[in-house]
Amino acid sequence: MRCWLSLPERHTRLRRKLVVVQSFPTTPKVIYDTLVADTEFMSHLGQYQFKAGQTAPAISIVTPGRELPSVNTVTGVEVIIHDVANLERKNYLTSDADIDATWTMFLICWEPATGDDMTQATMQALKRFSGSKSYETVAVADGIGAMVQTAVEIPSDMPILTS
Repeated sequence: MRCWLSLPERHTRLRRKLVVVQSFPTTPKVIYDTLVADTEFMSHLGQYQFKAGQTAPAISIVTPGRELPSVNTVTGVEVIIHDVANLERKNYLTSDADIDATWTMFLICWEPATGDDMTQATMQALKRFSGSKSYETVAVADGIGAMVQTAVEIPSDMPILTS
């Protein structure tokens, strides 16, 4: 989405139109790309170890209820972005309506990560998405291997922040 900001000539020395471009988290891929491009955020993440021996940063887009194929182990902080949104209808006085989407992302703490590692990654993610919030930080059931997780809601109608 592009927003144009035009200032009267007396208010600017440049005397030309300024282009302000804002991006919005309208899909899980946009969220993924935004986070992967953030080196500070990526420095907090762990690794996927695949059955064939390859490794990759522990960030993925997944359908709820599905497992990542061929993942053998996860270490550190993992990020899972759900590929389905929570939707809400916004009604207007004119009987028109918009549908707002809110994306859910989970940060999961696996050995050897600590709660502080997950908190730092969560804080960095919240800095990228206006109106986002972390909630429902809970301990994970014994035997799974993960220690704690938190959910992050990212509204699609709020801009992505670049710094």
